[in-house]
Amino acid sequence: MDLTQIEKALKENSLRVTKTRLSVADVLLENKNKYLSSQEIYKIILKKKDSSCDYVSVYRILTKFVEIGIVRKSEFYNEASRYTLNELLSGQSKHEHYFKCNKCYTIEPFSDCFIHQKEKELTSLGYSHLNHHLEITGLCPRCS
Repeated sequence: MDLTQIEKALKENSLRVTKTRLSVADVLLENKNKYLSSQEIYKIILKKKDSSCDYVSVYRILTKFVEIGIVRKSEFYNEASRYTLNELLSGQSKHEHYFKCNKCYTIEPFSDCFIHQKEKELTSLGYSHLNHHLEITGLCPRCS
């Protein structure tokens, strides 16, 4: 994904391409492999001296980006929601699997899904709209 594709997605969803939206998109593009909170995104924009942007605008833009599928929102235990470009998670279904380091707070997705079989069983019993989020915490190799 690049800035042109994000601009196209905004236009296709009848949203104006504004400086503030492009600032948020730029931060996400520069941090493709990271899961950033809205506060972290806002601080990065401020460091770039973009004074036309406020925190509430960043949060609203992220919410809209999630709605139109540009960004994926992930919620982690006991901390603020985090956002990443959707392309990082392409090919995955509606469930999420992560390792989060307790020291450096690095978040890394992983694709193995041992819960998938249980979901199939529940579906066969009539349960629907199943979704899950698996978060394994510990110390990453750098912090061990």
